[in-house]
Amino acid sequence: MYRLNEEKVFYDIAEGQAVVINFITGVYYGFSSLGSEVLDRLVKGCSAASVLKMLQSCEGCPEDMEKRMAEYIKGLLDAEILVEAQGEGAADSGALPETALEDGFDLILDEHAEVKDILMADPVHDVDVDMGWPIMKEEA
Repeated sequence: MYRLNEEKVFYDIAEGQAVVINFITGVYYGFSSLGSEVLDRLVKGCSAASVLKMLQSCEGCPEDMEKRMAEYIKGLLDAEILVEAQGEGAADSGALPETALEDGFDLILDEHAEVKDILMADPVHDVDVDMGWPIMKEEA
């Protein structure tokens, strides 16, 4: 079983798309449609085994889905988005929404560091008052 690493990340899901920001590092994470759905189910307490079983019951599921799922979860743990938790985890009985497979069966976790300076900026103290947001003050 896994849980969201609330000490380090902000998580939300809107219209099937997960948004994860590490507020310690400023790194933003993007996900495939299926990656978003799987992450949401894990965050809600579903066991990885039950999510995998649900995926394997879908038409067209690749033979290596177990390997894909293990690699995806390892990536979520390595990025410190999820942490291991005590307990069995709930059974996942929900069917996938149609939009979850619009990218296929790829479980993608992309890391984006391009905007971390802006995400980590203190808008009161780090911004040049004359130039405005998002112009950062020059280092002295």
